[in-house]
Amino acid sequence: MRMNPKGALMASAGFAVPFLVACSDSPMTPTSRSAFVPKSSFALNDLTNDVAQVGILKICKLGNAGGTFVVTSTPGGSGTGNPTAQNPITVASGECRVAGIDNGDATTEKGDFFHVSENAAANTVGVLTSCIGIGGAAIACNNQYFTNNVHGTVLTYTNTFTPPPPPPPPPAPICDFSNFGGFTLERNFNISYGGNAGWAKEGFAYGDLNFVNHTTGDHIHVQNVTGYEHPASGPLSNFPDSRMATGTGEINESGSFPVEWRFVDLGEPGSKDRVYLKVNGVVLIQEQPVQGGNVQLHKKCKKAPKAEKH
Repeated sequence: MRMNPKGALMASAGFAVPFLVACSDSPMTPTSRSAFVPKSSFALNDLTNDVAQVGILKICKLGNAGGTFVVTSTPGGSGTGNPTAQNPITVASGECRVAGIDNGDATTEKGDFFHVSENAAANTVGVLTSCIGIGGAAIACNNQYFTNNVHGTVLTYTNTFTPPPPPPPPPAPICDFSNFGGFTLERNFNISYGGNAGWAKEGFAYGDLNFVNHTTGDHIHVQNVTGYEHPASGPLSNFPDSRMATGTGEINESGSFPVEWRFVDLGEPGSKDRVYLKVNGVVLIQEQPVQGGNVQLHKKCKKAPKAEKH
């Protein structure tokens, strides 16, 4: 029987449609956990699903944090393929991306190995939770994954980010006050000291410091103490009751110089008390016991003197 031309054309079209569908290499429907952009072919770093496809290495990410991976390849045979790897590649949580393509010569026994390692972010633990091959079959997770015209791999990592603990609150100000007077000898300098310093109920440091170098005749004066605390490190910091008073001072009633005065009350009559003085970055009194005088710490919080300027 002879078919008319119109009938022959429709029959031919009906045959072609199922043929094209059978040969399509579009990805399968994504699972509920996978973001997916449908494409007939893939390029490195493309967003994809979690279904294994021949010649392709995919990396998926679960958990509450993404991750960055180093992906490299080595030849698995003597084929003419040209494997490519995305290095580095960043995959967000809930995503799957193309990390490697075999680009092989369609010879079954030839292909390439892909090697994957993750650079986990700070406070993040990354675990390789599944390794899947073609057809959904589990394969060994061994950091070396073979791909060719019949093999493909999907690696799923689960990352857990744990926020670091918040920093400890700053220590509460030491609400007490000290007064002192006396002298010490250092480097043939006879330096006398006197004054007071403390932390007031109003929430600020106060005090007045005076030092006289009797060898040079210099008078160092801090009219307003602006810092008062236990020194966290350095001279005298090993004594729990040591204090450090700081402020800006004048030398012979001129200039403006940072002054750091450290001291500790080690009991009466004061011969064991220790002091330390630094002016404008120069240590004038090394940490040492006083040669005369006294340092007294009063563990009482009081109002600042009216003369204080804050």
